[in-house]
Amino acid sequence: MLWIIVAVVGVWFVVYLLPDLWFHHLQWGSFQGAQTTSRVALTFDDGPGPDTPAILEVLQQHGVHATFFVVAERAAEHPDLLQHMVEDGHEIGLHMARHVSAYLLSPWRSYQLIGQGLRTVERLTGEVPTLFRPPWGHVNLGTWMAIRRYRLTPVYWNIAPDDWRPDRTPERISHYVVQLAQPGAVIVLHDAGGPRERTRLALPSMIEGLRSLGLEPGRVRDLAPDRSFLRRVWTWWEMRFTRAWDIETIPNRAGGPPFLRIGLSHYRGPRVTLADGTDLAPGDPLGEIHFGNPALSQFSDRPDAGLRALHGVLAALSDLADWLSTHDAYHAVRAVGGITLLDAARTIEKLGFQRVRVRGWLKWSMWIYLMALMAIYHRDGWKTLRRFRRLEPVLVLMSREAFLARYRGRSRIVAKRTNATTVRD
Repeated sequence: MLWIIVAVVGVWFVVYLLPDLWFHHLQWGSFQGAQTTSRVALTFDDGPGPDTPAILEVLQQHGVHATFFVVAERAAEHPDLLQHMVEDGHEIGLHMARHVSAYLLSPWRSYQLIGQGLRTVERLTGEVPTLFRPPWGHVNLGTWMAIRRYRLTPVYWNIAPDDWRPDRTPERISHYVVQLAQPGAVIVLHDAGGPRERTRLALPSMIEGLRSLGLEPGRVRDLAPDRSFLRRVWTWWEMRFTRAWDIETIPNRAGGPPFLRIGLSHYRGPRVTLADGTDLAPGDPLGEIHFGNPALSQFSDRPDAGLRALHGVLAALSDLADWLSTHDAYHAVRAVGGITLLDAARTIEKLGFQRVRVRGWLKWSMWIYLMALMAIYHRDGWKTLRRFRRLEPVLVLMSREAFLARYRGRSRIVAKRTNATTVRD
């Protein structure tokens, strides 16, 4: 009897658990957008359905093309909507012939439903889909065999606001997407499978918010693929970190990717008196600044990288000051700042910040974190580790009042200077 149980568990592991872990959760072999582009992919699942025409109308009004992963049996009931999508320039991918989890199907049945779905969509549109997203992202061995057989590109997602949940308001859906958005991200929404009025209402502010970050929503095919598995893993971690700590992205008024992000935190260093006399004690509320890594990484392969990055950060600090002054949640913070490496700290001091030494476990954990960050985003990659002996994490701080006095209201002036410098270059 024991050997039967072991055999069943073994088959289940090979047929269901291992493929889903490898191809769904680790997303091995799936599409990921490169962070070198200023685009994100806007994708819709489960359709077409009753709310699809209204969603298509909103997209048309805002000049946005998207990718629709359609359920073939629903597409067969609404062939006119598929034609509408194609005529409007949208991209069609497959979401299976029926909307059913691979966990509930045999491998052979999964294989069959993918083939049936491809044939149905080809009949309706005249083209065979090349992109595939399994329902709920679930995969079994038959799913992956079909992907290989039909040469499909599996597409998962980085950002899922769960717009299908009844407790998701349009404002919450939009904010979730914009908060986590970064270049190359794939956003998953739904145009059917239930009432999708909230999704439709969220789209205008979502599109506007993405564009305020210098990101243009579009189709999957509009993104360049990212071949770095390590960068994929890091993106996965960054998005969960951003959500867990409720970090906000500061729009770049000069245009392009954002340079800075900020989150509410508590000061963890020694008691210190800042330059304007503000006393900062452990536990005091802190506006913790984070760099927008994709934006800064674009300068790492230029000879004038330092100057351009400095101009970008200077403009971003002005944007941040204006943002802080209008957000009530940050009125109570006593200071703003963040941990950076020693090389950068010397430059940041010139911007009005002061350095505080970081000690103990915080120092070494941040050293590992920042070195990994440099290895991933810097043009020299892991060669940057050769610099580890002269790079040391330090905390740079400025009181909230001093920061606002120095930078608030200067966004447009700094942006003009930055743009003028770029033109002269």
